[in-house]
Amino acid sequence: MFTTDAHCDTLYNIVVHNYAPGDCTVTPERLKAGNIGIQTFAMFTSFRRPDPYADGMVMKELYKKLPLPRLDGKLPDAPPVESSAVFSCEGGEAFKGSIDVLREFDDDVHMRLIALTWNYENEIGMPAKLDATTGLKPTGFEFLREMDTRGIAADVSHLNEAGFWDVVEKAQVAPLASHSNCRWLCDHFRNLTREQVRALIDRKGFIGINFYSDFLASGREAVLDDVLRHIDAICEMGGEDIIGFGSDFDGIDVWPEGLANPADFPAFIELLRDHGYSQAQLEKIAGLNYWNFLKKAEESAR
Repeated sequence: MFTTDAHCDTLYNIVVHNYAPGDCTVTPERLKAGNIGIQTFAMFTSFRRPDPYADGMVMKELYKKLPLPRLDGKLPDAPPVESSAVFSCEGGEAFKGSIDVLREFDDDVHMRLIALTWNYENEIGMPAKLDATTGLKPTGFEFLREMDTRGIAADVSHLNEAGFWDVVEKAQVAPLASHSNCRWLCDHFRNLTREQVRALIDRKGFIGINFYSDFLASGREAVLDDVLRHIDAICEMGGEDIIGFGSDFDGIDVWPEGLANPADFPAFIELLRDHGYSQAQLEKIAGLNYWNFLKKAEESAR
């Protein structure tokens, strides 16, 4: 079954932590074993490093050398048969507050998504970790306008609530939360409130369920049933057409047993089937929702 993953931190592990590619959680072999048609590779940079722009450039070049087909041009009419890669950004620090730098990256490798912040304040806005009430900065609104022009979706994972509502209200391209869960099931600042989930449903955006234990269950290690709970909760709100996966592989150190790497996706999809989801629902959750989201974002470009 065609399956997609909206977020992994593999490039960061290789560039910053000096992992050998074969030692990462996400590898071409595991993507193939998991029937992953599209894996989103994030360029994750932060102020914790001396030069986020330089890190971003290295990650971009590494992405271009991945032994996978890259979907950097216009998306094909149908979902890819073989495992393919798309590029995103987690945290806007690499852009140095400059629209020109954003254009530089996007002109070279199409940036499908940009998470405007990580866990630190930057030139664009404030993260959920630090503040809930400060909206996007003027530069943030400039970035949104340029992203709309280019068909780049704003990723609200890590963004604070005031910034979230600025994106929902101002972005022409539908926003997404590439790797976030339900806050009413697990009370963590990184998760979404019911009101935020409702807004993403109304905007026809996307939510990728994160496999990090701390975002799935409070005070204990998560199990597969917790992943099901978060998927069920969003579907019960009417989100069947916007829910999918945002594993956060290579960015997390605790996950439910049975969802440790991309090769585990088929077994989890069968668990969803046993849980009562129909074939049509499974196809949407596994991959078609994210595929349709990417296609709509591309078509929304001014």
